[in-house]
Amino acid sequence: MRPLHQPLYGQQGEKAVKSPKNPDRKEEHPGLWYDKFCHQWSRVHDRRRRVEEFWWLGGTGKKKWMEEVVGKPGHEKPVGEKGRITEATCRLRQLVENRSGRWLYMKTTSRWVTGLGRPHPVENGFAWHPTLGTPYLPGSSVKGMVRAWAKECGKEADKIRRWLGPEPEENRRKVGEWIFFDALPLEPVELEVDIMTPHYGAYYDRPEKNPPFDGYHPVPIPFLTVAKDQKFVFAVAPRQATAGTEENGKEILNWIKEALEWMGAGAKTAVGYGRFEKDDEKKEEEEKKRQEEQKQAGIQREREKLPKIKREMMEDGYDGDHDRFMEAMKHKWLPRLSKETPMKERVEIAGYLKEWYQKHKPGYWEKPKNSKNKEKVSQIKAVLQERT
Repeated sequence: MRPLHQPLYGQQGEKAVKSPKNPDRKEEHPGLWYDKFCHQWSRVHDRRRRVEEFWWLGGTGKKKWMEEVVGKPGHEKPVGEKGRITEATCRLRQLVENRSGRWLYMKTTSRWVTGLGRPHPVENGFAWHPTLGTPYLPGSSVKGMVRAWAKECGKEADKIRRWLGPEPEENRRKVGEWIFFDALPLEPVELEVDIMTPHYGAYYDRPEKNPPFDGYHPVPIPFLTVAKDQKFVFAVAPRQATAGTEENGKEILNWIKEALEWMGAGAKTAVGYGRFEKDDEKKEEEEKKRQEEQKQAGIQREREKLPKIKREMMEDGYDGDHDRFMEAMKHKWLPRLSKETPMKERVEIAGYLKEWYQKHKPGYWEKPKNSKNKEKVSQIKAVLQERT
């Protein structure tokens, strides 16, 4: 039978099996590492409780384990891999767009605690995204925060019930008109170890026997937090688009923004944790990025309408990067004007090369300036049966 409090990964001889060293967390899941591989346990004997041995995570073990994942103060290591985060947020944006939804960029203005009440060997848990290995705020928590804020601010009860759904104790077969998605980070997240120090532990345990006074020993308790200035995206979408979807979506986003600014998300909001503010800089950056993506997508759609050879030339810089296309012409397109290439294809290639010269380097086409250009132009004109 496993001794009381022994870590789940068992023991080997007289020592606990330690988790392997962490060579590169970019290839791992920091949340899985943090939750499952704590190796700061010590085995002790407890004669008073008549337990021969049990495992104890005390002293500085909790803080050491957090620093194992986060890094020492001043040398914190962001968690999450940039590529995976970008991929996840792009998928979220596409999903929300396709459902006529909206999103909001926010950043933390104070430390933020998420998942503090979850079970964990260090007693204070943390909410890790199951695939990204980063902190996140579940959609259900976002909705709960917004509901609490809306009720506190006296918003219309009918509107709260329609948009967010009935209260938990009401009819569970009904749902709200709006879907709240998980709040995801926009880049790797910096974490920090914080400390809370309860001064009246004995009073909290047995208030009927231990009155609060300053003679108790304070007990420092470390816990993990998200640092300040970390960027997140919040998103909502209607279950079914209607005539008022756009206006309602704007109001829902404003509710989220106000709730994050004034109430806060996660734990310990009463003492200032979990506050966010709107990130206009990130919004502008993402909007420019989105416009560029749409522009490139439009260019790609136009290219797909072109003949195969012209499309391939475009990819070689035909209509943009002149130096790159000159290299492609030399090593790829002029060799394809040889007799091994079918005549129809040779004429097509030569026609496009003539168009390129006349558009971008007309002087080279009419009067080549050196022997190399003269040789290239002559080869093209020979296929087109034009005089050099």
